[in-house]
Amino acid sequence: MSEHNHPDTLTAIYEYWNAHTLGFQYVTDPKIEAGSPEFFRHIRPWMNPYKFPWIMERIKREARLLKEKHLLEIGCGMGYDSLEFLKRGVKVTATDLTPNAVEMARQHFAVEGVQAEDIRVESVLNLSFADETFDAVWANGVVHATGNTPLAFREIRRVLKTGGRAIISHFYRKPSWMYSLKQIPAVNIEFEQEDPPVNDFFSESEIERMFEGFEIVEKAREHYRLLPVCRSGIKAVLYNYGLKPFYNALPAGFAKRFAYKYSITGVKL
Repeated sequence: MSEHNHPDTLTAIYEYWNAHTLGFQYVTDPKIEAGSPEFFRHIRPWMNPYKFPWIMERIKREARLLKEKHLLEIGCGMGYDSLEFLKRGVKVTATDLTPNAVEMARQHFAVEGVQAEDIRVESVLNLSFADETFDAVWANGVVHATGNTPLAFREIRRVLKTGGRAIISHFYRKPSWMYSLKQIPAVNIEFEQEDPPVNDFFSESEIERMFEGFEIVEKAREHYRLLPVCRSGIKAVLYNYGLKPFYNALPAGFAKRFAYKYSITGVKL
């Protein structure tokens, strides 16, 4: 059994994400009630579809292809990605590893007045759906944090219909600036509270080998301007006062060579 597959590691992954549903770290006013319309408006600018333009563009492109079709989201969090698909006429089943995230997504959809096909707790390492159920699977910033990315991707392939689309935004790529920084043995820096127990990195060739049995129709290194992290320790200092200003001054085309987010879409053959 690999270290990542050890039950203690999988439990740590579950406990971390159940306690750190993505979005809560962006609340700057403690008087805002979690789950309220004001809450979802307040954190919206920091959530992936609005923070990273390429994600919203990908949602728009895919939604045009998938209107009235059935999409499974893996790791829906508070449901911002699923919401954008639902607003564009895609049928969505939204899933997350943790009940806290599922409950927040349920409240979010109610606030927005949209209806998913289903919202439920699911582990991508052992999905309960039958083979060839979905027309598309969307996973945004999830599969590298599962503890077993190849198994996660085999499950994604299994539940996809032939001709279905696996839309992975994103894998963590190596070599990259983030991968290099994480080799320094000090405080982690990626998330504001504490970093997840597992964040696996893969080379582009390793990622593309996971897509065996797919026609790869889109792939890209994703570049964005770095934001400061609210952390302490040597890594945070190096990041905020060294890497961030240097990286942000680079031309975008050149900086993409060192990007750590790698997005890929494949059609199941």
